[in-house]
Amino acid sequence: MVSARTAISVYFLFSILLLGAVVARPGGPFVVVITNPAESAVENMAVISRAGGRFVWSGRYSWISVAQSDEPGFVPRLFQAGAFMVLNHELAVGCLKE
Repeated sequence: MVSARTAISVYFLFSILLLGAVVARPGGPFVVVITNPAESAVENMAVISRAGGRFVWSGRYSWISVAQSDEPGFVPRLFQAGAFMVLNHELAVGCLKE
């Protein structure tokens, strides 16, 4: 039998993970693209280009950047082109802010 404290802890952790997944879900024309950290910035931009998107911004790490496309199916194309992860661009604090 599972204790009430354990059950509440597991439920809380699951809720936080679910909320994080919803917030990180890519939506809209701007997304954060994460590629292989062992590759150069050129490879990151090539992944975006192969997916039919445009490079928008990159920060300290060359394997993480913001990309944009108005075409439907951009996120699946990024994965097919070699992206490791694609996230909501709102997670890139400060980007696209004037």
